[in-house]
Amino acid sequence: MQLKQVSANILDQLIQVSQQLEDQAFRKPLKVLSNNTIGKHIRHIIEFYDLMILGIGSGEVNYDKRTHDRVIEENRLMAIEKMNSLKLEIEKITSDSALKLKANYSLDKDEPFEIVTSYFRELQYNIEHAIHHMAIIKIAIISEFASVNIPEGFGIAYSTIKYERDKTCAQ
Repeated sequence: MQLKQVSANILDQLIQVSQQLEDQAFRKPLKVLSNNTIGKHIRHIIEFYDLMILGIGSGEVNYDKRTHDRVIEENRLMAIEKMNSLKLEIEKITSDSALKLKANYSLDKDEPFEIVTSYFRELQYNIEHAIHHMAIIKIAIISEFASVNIPEGFGIAYSTIKYERDKTCAQ
């Protein structure tokens, strides 16, 4: 299935970049990232995928419940291990299932609202979410770590890649 394959490809690209970074570079606060780190962006992607997978068992996804795991954002080897684990978990899913998405946009109250969604819809959301953060990571790598080889298509939406390819072929 495309969604599982695309997710695996995204995680593989993040693993490739993480493997090239030194530990210090992975957790270095960068001005171009408003003093955040590449590790924080990768941890953020991991936690969204992880919460989605956990939601399959409970029937509920709440991305607000992230743990902000400092170990994953500071230890690139742990992040790589977690991404490899996520790929295996995503591959195990064989069918779509209904989910409730909970979210809270109130700063003053804990009043989450619910939206009916599904595993496949949330997998698609996680793909777009990851690509968005990969584009930010790519800016940081180009700015700070020129020796890192960025995989082709890293941080670029699949629809954009297809559009550019088709536009070139038509000329």
